[in-house]
Amino acid sequence: MLVVLIDADKKTVEERLKKLDDALIEDLQQIRQAKEAIAIFIPKRNIETWIHYLQGETVDEETEYSKFNNESVCKPYVENLVNQCYHGLDENAPPSLQAACEELQRILPLLE
Repeated sequence: MLVVLIDADKKTVEERLKKLDDALIEDLQQIRQAKEAIAIFIPKRNIETWIHYLQGETVDEETEYSKFNNESVCKPYVENLVNQCYHGLDENAPPSLQAACEELQRILPLLE
């Protein structure tokens, strides 16, 4: 399994995915196939958006959220993310996080 994590920054998730596909095409490689165990997670703006949401904050995907001085405080929230993905995120979850959960649900059956 390969996991790719890249921020969308000010671009859209779709633009970032296209850029990854374009890089493969430019290198004469085949783009990612649906049955490949390759997951691409693209937080809109930056990963801190997701972490702040997982900590219970209301977030948007345009604001640049502050980085954490001690990344270990994020661990319990990230560990709980898989459970949230399976039970369904709240409707106010950032769209890029919802897409990441869909990506996770797509790839896990490939690993069985």
